Amino acid sequence: MEITADFNDTFWEPPESEFQPLLDFENEVLSEVPHNDISLLTQRIKRSFLDYVRQGIMLEAVCRYRLYKRQYRDFAEYCKQALGRSPYYCKRIIQAAQICLQLIKAKFRILPTSVAQALPLLKFAKVDEYGEGQLEDKWQTVIDENPPESITAIKIAETLDEDPEGRAKQVRIGGKAYQLLQKKALEAGMTVSKYLERLIKGEPLDEEPPDDIEGTELTPEKEAICDRAEAFVKKAKPARRGFAIKKLSRRHQKAISASSGRSDQVSDSS
Repeated sequence: MEITADFNDTFWEPPESEFQPLLDFENEVLSEVPHNDISLLTQRIKRSFLDYVRQGIMLEAVCRYRLYKRQYRDFAEYCKQALGRSPYYCKRIIQAAQICLQLIKAKFRILPTSVAQALPLLKFAKVDEYGEGQLEDKWQTVIDENPPESITAIKIAETLDEDPEGRAKQVRIGGKAYQLLQKKALEAGMTVSKYLERLIKGEPLDEEPPDDIEGTELTPEKEAICDRAEAFVKKAKPARRGFAIKKLSRRHQKAISASSGRSDQVSDSS
């Protein structure tokens, strides 16, 4: 499994007043440093590792009960305008929170501490017709094979990878080098990864690209747009009357019926 996003906070610029609670919190902690209880601070720090779960619970409430309808057209608009986040990112937080909550209810003490850590477990959260799933067993495997302090999103993905040979690897390339590579791949009609693969193997780079070009999957936003477009077309589409056939007047229909009746009588008599 490849982690394609680290889910760090995207750029966000809230009003200045929204930063004030953080400044107040800093003053509160620092002013009591000589008297701070290390066990209390440790407990608060560990709780803060699971802040994404609280975010996910609140986001799900907004989405499920359509609370955004009071001010916004849909959940996507709410995410963008009210939170400064993409709808995709917010839905991922909801999914990650559900993973963590399920593990909490299963009595695990060691938990994913970020959205990125929870997401590799998502495909194991599905249950079969008997109500059984793989999530708990898979997470136990992660815990058994990795010390808690070394558990990261990449470690989780590698531990649970069912196809280690086919797993994508990440390589750092300088900006200018990547732009040149991207340009060459585009000229050859290939994706960057396919271009690199052929380049390394020494294969011709001027052939037609295969049918399995990456990047054809629709995002949730595009799927929603397509659904709305299809619904609009179906609603606006007139009843079909056949190709290039005009509806005849009643006089013409009677004339045709009379003519048809006469031809039937002649046929019967003969």
